[in-house]
Amino acid sequence: MPKKAIKYTAVEKQKKQLGKEIKKCRENNRSQRSLAIAIGLPPSNMKYIEDGVNSPSGEIYKKIIEELNPPPVQRKKMDMLYTQIRRTPPPDICEIINQNQELFNSIRLLNGMTLTNEQLKQTKDLFGSFAKDKKKGEIKDEQ
Repeated sequence: MPKKAIKYTAVEKQKKQLGKEIKKCRENNRSQRSLAIAIGLPPSNMKYIEDGVNSPSGEIYKKIIEELNPPPVQRKKMDMLYTQIRRTPPPDICEIINQNQELFNSIRLLNGMTLTNEQLKQTKDLFGSFAKDKKKGEIKDEQ
């Protein structure tokens, strides 16, 4: 009797892909067990995450990112997968929004809109200028 083909939902595929990305990011530097211990997770749970059986909670995802510090391109891919699986932005983005609650009204102005590439570039440049201002302030504080 032939085996039945297993059909995966989009979320199941995304969980598997996120697990692969975490594993790929981890493999060159540390064992699965050492990562699990570093983030306070039982090694079996880390295996389930890397195998795509489970997806990390926000708290665990944040710890994974902090421990692995993936390169920007890989981080972007991991964040997109996390967002698609959990239907929420990555934890660091949620923290920024919670620290700046006036952003709620600004973001709501975009309701129903899809920003163009040019608008996204302008937004990135604007936020980048805020980061530069913050760094300048930190340098002045140190002097």
